[in-house]
Amino acid sequence: MVEQCPVIRFSEIEAAVPTAPGLYEIVTDQGELLKVGISVNLRKRLIQHRQSRQSRLKLKDGGEWSNPSDVVSKQSILAKHLFFSGQVLGYDLQSEAGRQCYLEEKCHILITPTTTRDEARAIERVKEKSGAYRFGGKVRLSC
Repeated sequence: MVEQCPVIRFSEIEAAVPTAPGLYEIVTDQGELLKVGISVNLRKRLIQHRQSRQSRLKLKDGGEWSNPSDVVSKQSILAKHLFFSGQVLGYDLQSEAGRQCYLEEKCHILITPTTTRDEARAIERVKEKSGAYRFGGKVRLSC
């Protein structure tokens, strides 16, 4: 039986998240499920999401920043999803600082450590199939 850990803020990652494999869920404080993902090192992966680096979003040759298909995420697909969400609750999600503030001030993380990546992947597949997560699959423009 996999046991879920308590709710964690993005600023608490270093102190509260293990370097073990597992599943993570990013949730707004209002309960909206944003993203589910897995990693062999939960702490490292969640730090990448928290950083939400602008420099890791790359534009394809000849591409346009307004087209999600033209932008490649080199570190955090969450950064790309947020980038194309526009403004949320007064946060400019097209800026690195805006994404970082939004994640810290309006979101939290649920983690489920597992013994293996495969175990985490099996749980992730079930959660992804639910369709409950706002950011899953291909990045799209928000209306």
